[in-house]
Amino acid sequence: MTVTLIQATPDPIETIAKIASICYDSDPKNPLGLVKHLYRNGHHSVFEHIYFTFKIEGISRACSHQLVRHRHCSFTQRSQRYCSEDGFKVVCPGTVVAMGGQYDYGAVVNRISEFYEEAQQVGIPNEDARYILPNACETSMYLSCNLRELIHMANERLCMRAQWEIRELVQQMVYCVNADLWFMLVPKCKSGRIICNDPCGKVGAL
Repeated sequence: MTVTLIQATPDPIETIAKIASICYDSDPKNPLGLVKHLYRNGHHSVFEHIYFTFKIEGISRACSHQLVRHRHCSFTQRSQRYCSEDGFKVVCPGTVVAMGGQYDYGAVVNRISEFYEEAQQVGIPNEDARYILPNACETSMYLSCNLRELIHMANERLCMRAQWEIRELVQQMVYCVNADLWFMLVPKCKSGRIICNDPCGKVGAL
């Protein structure tokens, strides 16, 4: 997969501190310290003023279906109705790869691809031919969100109980943004705010 940060609020720490200062009629001398204080004390509404737009390529439809459950994000996704998926690529889970020749994943995908192209050739529109396409089919999209939602996504999706693909995706999104924000963009067991009875450290580090 490839994740590219298309646009973001400039100077996010300074911007958050400036916005938060109106609540207290103050002039923050230590913006990062103030942001950490806001984070620890749950004053997260100020984080909603910080925005990001990501271009996401090469994830599976299965992953995108999980991603769009984050309803506070905005999404624009490649359409299988209007775009032809002839010659489509797929994401293959490592567990399937590990099975080796016991499951001929490639042969199944090739047959689906052949059926899809045959359907197109006899006049079946893309919007109907797509019904045969697998969840493994690659897709691309744009995602926009504010910092508060990105924190929530990181809390939930960097957790080791999240599926591997969306965990990798969100980690790449985190790496794209200003590094001063990373202390907030962690799995919930490392957030210092959310109780987790099964920390990620018990099953391996991220």
